Amino acid sequence: MENVVYVPGMLEQRVRLAQNKPKRTRTRLMLLAATAAELEQSGYEALTINNIVARAGLARGTFYLYFPNRAEAAIAVRRSFMALLRKTRPRGGAKLSAWQAIYRMNQFYVSFYARNARLLAGNGALFHERPELLLNRDQVNHRWARILLRDMVRREGINRLSPEEEKRRLLSLRLVIIMADEALRNAFIDPPPYLSQVITSHEDLADVLTTLWYRCLYGKDPDPAEKTA
Repeated sequence: MENVVYVPGMLEQRVRLAQNKPKRTRTRLMLLAATAAELEQSGYEALTINNIVARAGLARGTFYLYFPNRAEAAIAVRRSFMALLRKTRPRGGAKLSAWQAIYRMNQFYVSFYARNARLLAGNGALFHERPELLLNRDQVNHRWARILLRDMVRREGINRLSPEEEKRRLLSLRLVIIMADEALRNAFIDPPPYLSQVITSHEDLADVLTTLWYRCLYGKDPDPAEKTA
């Protein structure tokens, strides 16, 4: 998939485009871009305020005018990451078949994870230090599951699900999202050597993930015609 957002590069671009912005805006963007670059290079565990300000070309005291500690700077980068993820992910899948819509989204996430893998590698340590981020991720995934459920119900022409059926379907969607997140983490962030041997391409990974999604949600394999419709 072309034109996948590279988050550290996008933040650097924002710094370049902010030359006519107020100084406070420019400085915050410089610190964000520097934090993202340091996270990508060294990970969260090795992230230091000294390295952030050295990369940004700013005094250490300036950092504390914007962030109280390194965790808040890393969280701000994560917010930028999530905002770019939401902004750039595919839209308008209602006219596609279910398989095609799922495949297109999986293509996007595979490419996004692959392009930003080193930046994402620090999430585990950051989440351990700031466990409230786990709740935030849970909320984001639950909202995403509800969006997917609405699309499923629309495609099936169902007016209303019973509370029990809605809970069961939401559970299925949440578990499939967990499966996909873990699969992408293993594929790109912390790849086991034997798994790496069987991933032949990003397209193949997206195809296999889509097949698993489809089987879990619809209890069958997709009709071959649905892949090309």
